[in-house]
Amino acid sequence: MTNEDLEKVIAIAEEGSMARAAEKLYISPPALSKSLKRVEEELGEVLFVRAPSGLSLTFAGECFLKYAYQIKKMYEEMSMEFCELNQMKKGVLRIGVTERMGALLLPQVLERFRKKYPNIQLDIVEKGGVDLEEMLAKGGLDMALVSLPLKYPRLPCHVFYEDPFLIAVPRAHPMNEVWKEKEALPVTALKGQELLLTRRFKKTRLIAEQILEPLNGDYRIITESYSIETIIRLAAENMGISLVPEIYAKAYDCGDRLQYYRIENCPVTWKWAVVFSSDPQNLTRPSKELYKILSLIHFPV
Repeated sequence: MTNEDLEKVIAIAEEGSMARAAEKLYISPPALSKSLKRVEEELGEVLFVRAPSGLSLTFAGECFLKYAYQIKKMYEEMSMEFCELNQMKKGVLRIGVTERMGALLLPQVLERFRKKYPNIQLDIVEKGGVDLEEMLAKGGLDMALVSLPLKYPRLPCHVFYEDPFLIAVPRAHPMNEVWKEKEALPVTALKGQELLLTRRFKKTRLIAEQILEPLNGDYRIITESYSIETIIRLAAENMGISLVPEIYAKAYDCGDRLQYYRIENCPVTWKWAVVFSSDPQNLTRPSKELYKILSLIHFPV
């Protein structure tokens, strides 16, 4: 069994689909299926079963994946060790990032990294924050960029950016007349209002609920969405008021259709952090260099 075999099984597990894994690896599905069959025959165990949602790991598959991540990480650490000896002339850095954060952060961060270290291969994994934490815990990533709070608080992390939430009010909303010429509002101004929020499992929803705690539930949630962009667009169409991170208010500009207010005396912020699989002191040199670049970037972008 080779390192390439491990990569193939990991890809199938992460994608949950033979076709998507084959596309990711730039090989044909039949060739990937043949490789998987060879690994299963060597182990004497079936690693995947078909389910309505795609391919799922068996118990043996879960066990294999755990060791595959560990072996892959050891192989990459060995490669990085020699990379450092060769003054960063080659190596692989595996970074996890949530989709929307990646769109805002990675272009300028990785552009700077690439200029300094053009021969370091960057492997970007885009998933939900909890999935990325689980991959870190298993050793499947070098680092991940996620928002707090963490599901696994034992993972070491450093906050590199804090973003305030704003109150997003449709321009046509009658309360703008009451609040006109104000730049900031107390959270109590939202008492009895109809709100648009992201769904309960989203980090932006968790932060919004912390901000709204003083209202003791005296508001009505009329629409929920998985996407913060959708929430902003709905607010711009006069569907209701929302709480929006400032960086997204700027990224998804709706022109004069929305009026934004800061929240008076609000200590709650949306924190972005870089999370590591182990003690940051033990990071490989490429990981340390990327973190250094990240800490020097000035946000909002």
